[in-house]
Amino acid sequence: MRLPLLLILAIFLLAACGQSEPPAKGEAGPPGPAGSPGPAGPPGPAGPPGLAGPPGPATFSGPNGPAIKVFARPCDQPTCGASCEENEQILNAYALNPGGAISFIDERNATFRPQKRPAVLVLVCVGK
Repeated sequence: MRLPLLLILAIFLLAACGQSEPPAKGEAGPPGPAGSPGPAGPPGPAGPPGLAGPPGPATFSGPNGPAIKVFARPCDQPTCGASCEENEQILNAYALNPGGAISFIDERNATFRPQKRPAVLVLVCVGK
């Protein structure tokens, strides 16, 4: 029972595989109404510069959260160290150009051994 149904389906699919030619392109229509918009004009002159904003804070704190400090320490020694303040702890530490090994001594202190020198250790501290 399935074989005749599959055979009929295959015939319909093969019959639909003919190549058709794309339709011929017609002539252009009449121009639009007289009130239609034309091409865009040239850009206008630049406006005056805005006022300078205030300097950003050294720490980031939300209305309900502790302050977060981010600082970068250049490192051109075989081993470098960085520490958070007494009332802070390390949230994250990572190395830039080209990286290296970071060891966390405790919740406030980290050491860094760069792969190549000079490198940069970035330390992110958050208030306790």
